[in-house]
Amino acid sequence: MSDFIPNSEIYSQPPSDNPPGPEPIDPREPVRVMLIGTASGMELVIAHLHSIGFAEPRAWSKPQLDPITGQPIRILTKWIRR
Repeated sequence: MSDFIPNSEIYSQPPSDNPPGPEPIDPREPVRVMLIGTASGMELVIAHLHSIGFAEPRAWSKPQLDPITGQPIRILTKWIRR
């Protein structure tokens, strides 16, 4: 089973001073979580997921309109190890 990489949505490695070499194979893959609903409902779910340590509220996208349904939607990208 894959493991979530903690706080990966808000942290990135600083640039390296090493010269560029062959691209390493990334052992991570993105998984996207989508919320669709009212603004207040999405905020409640985001606050709950934050309270249990799943994701920081600022890691979620800003509200957007789903082009198919016209409903508000917010997206979170989590990175997991393969």
